[in-house]
Amino acid sequence: MAPTKKQLLQVECRDLGLSSTGTVAQLTERIDNQKKSKQISSKDKDDPMCDAILVTQSMLGDEDYMKIQAKAAFEQELEKEDLEVGHVREEVYVGNRRGLDLAGMKAKLDLLETEVKDLKSDAKELRARVATLSLAAQDYKWVRPRFISTFKQIKLPDQMEESDYDVIRNSNSIAHGVDAAVDAWLYEGIGGRKDIYAFQQLYGLHLSDVRMIKHQETLKILDIHAEVRAHNQKTGTNEFYQKFAAFILAFQKSNLNTDYLIDDAANATRAAYGALLKCSRYRDGE
Repeated sequence: MAPTKKQLLQVECRDLGLSSTGTVAQLTERIDNQKKSKQISSKDKDDPMCDAILVTQSMLGDEDYMKIQAKAAFEQELEKEDLEVGHVREEVYVGNRRGLDLAGMKAKLDLLETEVKDLKSDAKELRARVATLSLAAQDYKWVRPRFISTFKQIKLPDQMEESDYDVIRNSNSIAHGVDAAVDAWLYEGIGGRKDIYAFQQLYGLHLSDVRMIKHQETLKILDIHAEVRAHNQKTGTNEFYQKFAAFILAFQKSNLNTDYLIDDAANATRAAYGALLKCSRYRDGE
C-alpha cells in the first residue's frame, strides 16, 4: 500500500530533525519554515543569532510570586508545545505560535508607522497646495472682472465708472506681476501650459521643485529674478545673473533645504542669498 501524503511528510520531517506530529498543514508549514531558514543571507550567517520568543500566561501577584509563576508557565509551555521557526521581514524567529504572532505584530506596527508617516507627508503637501491655490484664487477674482470692465471701456465707454478703471489697473498689475508659487501650477492638468522651459528661464528652477517650496524668502528670490528677466525696459546686470546662478547652485546642492536662514549658521546657500540681495539688479542709467 502506497504511503499517504501525511506519512511522506512525517518521514521528511524526521529526516530534517523536526517533530513529525501534527496535521498535514502543520507538517507542511514546518518543512517550509525549515527550508526558508536555510536561505538565510550571508549577513545572518556572519551573526548566527536569532530571537527566541515564548509567550504564555501567568498568575498575578506580588513580584516574587509572579516571577515564580512565570517560570513555571514557561516550562509548561515548552513541554506541551513544539517550537516553530518563523520569518518576519527577513528576520528569523524561534518560539511558540503566540510568540511568533507577536513578532509578526511588531513588523505590522512598523509598516503602519511608515504608512502613517507617508500619509502625513502627503497631507502636508496637499495642504500647502490648497494654500497656494487659495492665493491664486484671490488673484483670479481680480483678473476676471477685467473682462467685463474692458468690454465696457471698448463697447460702452459712456457706462464706464471709476471702479472699472480701478479693476483694469489692479488686474493689469496682477497679470503682469511675478509669482513663482502660483505660476508653477499653471502647468497642471489638461489644458495646462506646456512651455516648461520658459518657466525655468524666468524662475531659475524646474516647476516641480518650485511646487515643493513654501519658504517665502526663497520664493521672493525667484520672483526677483523673474522680474529682472522679464523687464521690458531695463536690463539685468551680469553680476546679478551670476550671483543668482550661484544661489541656485548652492540651493540645489543642499537638496533644496530652506533652513539656510535659521539662526546664524554659516552655509553656502545663506552666503549666496546675502550676496544676491546686495548686488545691483539693473544696469546703470536704466
